[in-house]
Amino acid sequence: MSESAAAETPTLSDASESEASTESPANESENQEKEEAHRTANTANRAKIGRIHAVTVVATLILFGAAHTWAAASGWQLAAITSVIAAFMAGIVLASLAHEWGHFSGAMLSQSRVTVAEAPVNYFFMFNFDIAANDTRQALWMSWGGLAGSWGLVAALAFLVPQDSWASAVLVATAFGSAVNASLFEVPVALRARDSHDLGGELAAQLKSPGIVQLPGLFAGIALAALLGL
Repeated sequence: MSESAAAETPTLSDASESEASTESPANESENQEKEEAHRTANTANRAKIGRIHAVTVVATLILFGAAHTWAAASGWQLAAITSVIAAFMAGIVLASLAHEWGHFSGAMLSQSRVTVAEAPVNYFFMFNFDIAANDTRQALWMSWGGLAGSWGLVAALAFLVPQDSWASAVLVATAFGSAVNASLFEVPVALRARDSHDLGGELAAQLKSPGIVQLPGLFAGIALAALLGL
C-alpha cells in the first residue's frame, strides 16, 4: 500500500475513536453494566474454582503423605510402589495447578481482560485470556506467569520436601519435568509474540509444529529422580 493511500484510508483506531465519540449515554451505561456483571461473575467463579483447587491440593498432599508414611513405617515393597505412584500423581496435579494459577496471576497483575470459567475445564483450566482485548505486554505477563508458577513449585518442593525416599524424589522430579515441558513449549511462543505482537498466531503455529512432545520433560524428570533417589 502506498503512503498516500495509507494516509487517505481510515485506520482501525480512527474508526474506534469515531465510534467512541458518537456513543450514546444509553450505550455507555449499558456497556458499564455489562463490564460490572463480567467482573462480578469473574470474582464469584474465581472464588468457586479457588475452593475446588484448594481442596484438590490438600487431598493430593494428604494422599501422598499417607502413602509415604505407610512405606516408611512398614517397609513393604507394595507400600513403596504405592508411594511412588502417589508421588507421581501429586506432582502432576500440583504442577498443573501451579502453572494455571501462575498464568492467571500474571494476567491479573497486568490487568488483562479474562473470563473465568464457572467450573474447572479438564480439571485444571480455569480462565480464557481475551487475546483481542489485551495487548502484547499483558500477553507476556500472562505467559511468563505460568512459567513462574511452574518453576516456583519446583523450588518450593525442593526446599520443603526432604529427599529421604524414592517417593520424595519422584514428587520433585515430576514437577521438574512438567516445568521443563512447559518451558520448551511456551518460551518460544512468548519470545516470538514479543516481536510479532500476535500471541494467538504464535500459539497456533507452535501447536501445529512437529516435535511438540512430552519426552524432554519425561527424560529430565527420570534423570532428576534417579539423581535424588540414589
